[in-house]
Amino acid sequence: MKVLVTGGAGFIGSHIAEAYVAKGHTVVVVDDLSTGNIDNIPNGARFEQMSITSDAFDALCDAERFDLINHHAAHMELRVSVDKPLHDANVNILGSIRVLEAARRNGVKHCVVASTAAVLGDFVHIPADESHPTRPIAPYGVSKLAVEYYVNYYRTSHGMSISTLRYTNVYGPRQNPFGESGVIGIFLHKFLNGETATIHGDGTQVRDYIYVSDVVGANLAAAEQQLNGTYMICANSETSVNQVVEMLRNALEILCVVANGPAKVGDPARTRGTHELFTSTSGWAPQVGINAGISMTTMYFRALRDVRKNDST
Repeated sequence: MKVLVTGGAGFIGSHIAEAYVAKGHTVVVVDDLSTGNIDNIPNGARFEQMSITSDAFDALCDAERFDLINHHAAHMELRVSVDKPLHDANVNILGSIRVLEAARRNGVKHCVVASTAAVLGDFVHIPADESHPTRPIAPYGVSKLAVEYYVNYYRTSHGMSISTLRYTNVYGPRQNPFGESGVIGIFLHKFLNGETATIHGDGTQVRDYIYVSDVVGANLAAAEQQLNGTYMICANSETSVNQVVEMLRNALEILCVVANGPAKVGDPARTRGTHELFTSTSGWAPQVGINAGISMTTMYFRALRDVRKNDST
């Protein structure tokens, strides 16, 4: 099977590309490297540096005739989306329409489209399922919800098979420690370098964290079974930011200094989803608990720091 992974040099996309390579598929990664890292691209995948908003992307899809498109290219910075909503919409909405049009035009058998629990806005019931109201409170969530509506249009009007996966807070190896999202990766980088990490708010806000290998498993299940619908992909758990800091201190066994700053605009106080629908449909279920996930993520970031230290000497 020939697979296209957009955003395949990024955190989640690179793990998905790696999994498809391991299964013996022909994998093409498209990424403009605006936030992705070329070192993340797995051996065995072909890399094409380009934006999904470009004519070159259309030409690539028309030439390659992919069987499956896994769409993870996106602008993901919530605060940047507030400051630059046009940029956010250009990448997330117009770029995604190009992906969907390319799939329609070339008869792609199935697409998996990454979405986010941010489309829900403030959670009005916990845990949130697929019927939860969608009232996003930041341009990022608005743009991703718009993509969900476009996906529904392509399903109903063009008969396309598309899985939409709404992630809660994904963490794990290769998480970007320099962005604004991904608190576990950001904090690990700062703690390992003796820096102070900033908690936005008082740290009591809770999140549903899911380890990246579980997200990969959900993507593979959705594609293999060609599931046509929208699903919550989550761990159905709650962990506060303060609890995350304590887990990181225990895993690192070093001094971890934090300071409190203002809460983020458009950041809900509490998130938690249920994966009951996706589990009952696909048989998938998350396998990695938060303590084990933080331990594995800590080992990755520590090893990465040591490699960089050795390279600089």
